[in-house]
Amino acid sequence: SSGINAEYGGHAHDHGPPTEIKSFGSLLLLFALSVHSILEGMAVGSEKDWLMVFTLTGALSIHKALLAFALGVKIVEEGQALSVHIRSVAFFAISSPVGVAIGVAVEVSDTNQATKQLAEGLIQAVATGTFLYIAFVEIITPELNKPDLSPLLKVLFLAVGYVIMCCVQLIPEGEESVIPNNLTDIFVPSGV
Repeated sequence: SSGINAEYGGHAHDHGPPTEIKSFGSLLLLFALSVHSILEGMAVGSEKDWLMVFTLTGALSIHKALLAFALGVKIVEEGQALSVHIRSVAFFAISSPVGVAIGVAVEVSDTNQATKQLAEGLIQAVATGTFLYIAFVEIITPELNKPDLSPLLKVLFLAVGYVIMCCVQLIPEGEESVIPNNLTDIFVPSGV
């Protein structure tokens, strides 16, 4: 045999991207999800109310299971080896406890509030940029190119999802209210 595969018209090599480039998407997703998990862990670690710690831990456990599923799907789609699966899952699994440790350490440290906010802002900026890249380059673009539905319909669903998420952000949390009870409190301080 000359090494030429007649079934593929004489071509015996792969025209797809090299394996290193194929795995870039899952590595980037692993990085983004791990940074995201560290931030979530930091929120748990910096919480002072034990009831809130348990509530956050339960919610984050469910959330992390969904993120782990998404990461697993991406790794399987890229045809990664079992060793890559194991290393990726292990790295992702330890990211939340690392975040909790960081959150506790920052909370008990003597660092001033401005430094704490700067560090958190930088970490969130990296996580946000990575998520935007993954969303637009790794997820949305390939989905729009699939022939299963009309691209216009897909963009419509994307816009509806965006509007729903914007509306969710308007829902008040805890004791906050959207409209102050007394509008004069905004302009005239109490006791004047």
